[in-house]
Amino acid sequence: MRRTLVTLALGLVLAAAQGCASMGVGNPFSNDPLTGGADAASSQLLGVPLPAGMQRYASHGYMNYGADGGREGLETLRGNVDAAQAAQSMFTALQGQGWQLRLSLRKGDRSLYVYDKGNSLAVLAFRRQTVLTILEIWTGGRLPDGAALSLPGAAESGAELPGEEYPPISGERGQSSPTPPPAPGATEQWGGSGDQGGGAPAASGGLQERNL
Repeated sequence: MRRTLVTLALGLVLAAAQGCASMGVGNPFSNDPLTGGADAASSQLLGVPLPAGMQRYASHGYMNYGADGGREGLETLRGNVDAAQAAQSMFTALQGQGWQLRLSLRKGDRSLYVYDKGNSLAVLAFRRQTVLTILEIWTGGRLPDGAALSLPGAAESGAELPGEEYPPISGERGQSSPTPPPAPGATEQWGGSGDQGGGAPAASGGLQERNL
């Protein structure tokens, strides 16, 4: 009797699998646009070390040289790293190269940081997924007052960048429960020796951000 039940169960599983295939239900990870990544130890645009475990996706970025000879463009990376630790690591590395943090914002699983160094600007955008973290690095020269606006879709000298969506990657081993959203208006600090949390003042040396 038990053998008969097992045989029936296996038959139902096989039938369901064939039904999904005939309905066009494929691998849920096949729609992930970030493919062909290569291990990266340092940023090509910024020349600073990257958090360990990051991969660079060359097909989702580009690089040009500005009028001053500096590099500008987009660098897309992803890796199995903690977003907060990655942001702190980049903050420390950029400070060591003379970059200054000018803007720090976070909303849900997204964080944005703007740095400047002389006439150069760098925007670091983090997106935390279930397991992995996506990091986009934009760099370029500061525009003069009265500069014209470069509209989306207009002709440009650099490569055209596709507007990709990065769906959450689920099903990997080692998933953790999602982090509850922070309270609006709270200020957090990473890496400081006097991190208080909850909006309390903290000692310098860490990365602070204000939740929207």
